[in-house]
Amino acid sequence: MNLDAIREQFEQRAFNYDGLIFRLIPRYREQHDVILHLIPSETNANIKVLDLGAGTGILSAVLLSAFPQAKVLAFDMAENMLKICQTNFSAFGERLTLQQGNFAEDDFGSGYDLVVSGLAIHHLDSAGKQELFHKLFHSMNPGGILLIRDIVTGATPRLTEQYEQLWRQYMKANGEDDAAWFQKYLEEDIPSSVEEQTKWLAEAGFADVGCHWRYLNFAIFGGVIPR
Repeated sequence: MNLDAIREQFEQRAFNYDGLIFRLIPRYREQHDVILHLIPSETNANIKVLDLGAGTGILSAVLLSAFPQAKVLAFDMAENMLKICQTNFSAFGERLTLQQGNFAEDDFGSGYDLVVSGLAIHHLDSAGKQELFHKLFHSMNPGGILLIRDIVTGATPRLTEQYEQLWRQYMKANGEDDAAWFQKYLEEDIPSSVEEQTKWLAEAGFADVGCHWRYLNFAIFGGVIPR
């Protein structure tokens, strides 16, 4: 499935996305807590943040609330997602900027102290991910932190299958049609393993690369721009 088709899928899902995400993604709130704890900045730090694939802006809002001096660019390819983000979080005013675009191709700026991405980069193939990691490296300030929360494969095919089965059980237990969602996943997503992606981050120049949190086929990983 190409990115235009994926964008159309997310345009259609945007209006019930925020309630749906908790039924599809295990330990979703816990992931936000982990991301916040991994950011060493003082809460009053004046940091410039990029939320790559921001969706309806849940993670952007978490960061803007935790860091009252921060400014966030919410970047997403789905117009409807960004409209909901603008409506839900208008109270943040000029601290939240919205930009529609395809992060695989379009310019998302530079000078960032923190880049976060939640459940977005898995839409790129292996070459696309590696290209993006190099692009991110050059968009960030020395000492800048990259934190990626995404769906991943296991280190082996057997582990991938086991994780996927447990993930389907989670969705089914929450009243979702796990077979339908899993089929969409197979059609739309191109996940890579944590092991591959941390290697690509290091090759792009990131330091202190590692996986910070993992639960089945979901992980938080990233790296730091050397000073």
